[in-house]
Amino acid sequence: MTTRKPNAFGGAVKKLSDFQTHKTAVMEGERIIKVHPHEVECRQQIRGKNNPGFTEESLKELGDDIEQNGQAEAAVLRPHPDPKSGFKYLMVAGERRLRACELKGILLEGVVRNLTDVQAKRIQRSENVQREGLMQIEIALSLKADKEELGTLQAVADEWKKSVSWVSERLSYLDAIESGAATRTAVQNGITADVSVVNDLARLERIDPVAAAAVVERVGDDPDLNMRNEVRTELKSAKTLKVGGKKPTSEIELLKEQVAVLKERVNTLMTEKKYLTEELDKTRLQVANQWNDNE
Repeated sequence: MTTRKPNAFGGAVKKLSDFQTHKTAVMEGERIIKVHPHEVECRQQIRGKNNPGFTEESLKELGDDIEQNGQAEAAVLRPHPDPKSGFKYLMVAGERRLRACELKGILLEGVVRNLTDVQAKRIQRSENVQREGLMQIEIALSLKADKEELGTLQAVADEWKKSVSWVSERLSYLDAIESGAATRTAVQNGITADVSVVNDLARLERIDPVAAAAVVERVGDDPDLNMRNEVRTELKSAKTLKVGGKKPTSEIELLKEQVAVLKERVNTLMTEKKYLTEELDKTRLQVANQWNDNE
């Protein structure tokens, strides 16, 4: 008897008290204070409100854990920049703890730091990217927003302290979800949230939409199937049929199939290289313009 796999988004969340195992590093000279949740303003952060960790049930579970065992991780706060706001602090990291304490009517433990907007944003990213609850799609949306603001992949990569390929792969992930029917279904239905699997499924859908839809349906119906293996097997077969029109029946044809697959990979890499070269040229042009302005 098989057991259905948990939703790749919601079901991936472990027992909510586990979220507290990542400790906030308390710096020298800092002290943990207790504040009333109503003193803290919490503006929209990277983690969306539809995240499974923000349901009333999950917040109540976290609140019960804090009430019974204490708050294992202090929230990070900053003095509110607007004295007329009615709030004393602005939330930097720890929104779930704040909501849980507010729900239970208990005080929130936190450390107060004097931070700029940029520093606060980086702390939020550092905390959220390391946690299992942050959806890949939310990271991709945040990367897309930064790409529109900063202009180049390299600038975004520098901001996130990641490689250009890491950024590019997640932007491709977002494009795949927005443009592909089977790919979008796989993500929406919680069949997979893995970046590389989603991108491979998008490649399969471009070559053979029927095969891509069949994989999504098959894995959705059978929780014992490995989505990554299923997608890559179908992708390999689809590429072979696209090139030769038939499945290999001999060792020579098998070798031809492998060559065709490698050629397809080379073509993909060449496309990515062209895209990255264009991004590099844009960056060089921006730097040159900045030098000219300074002169």
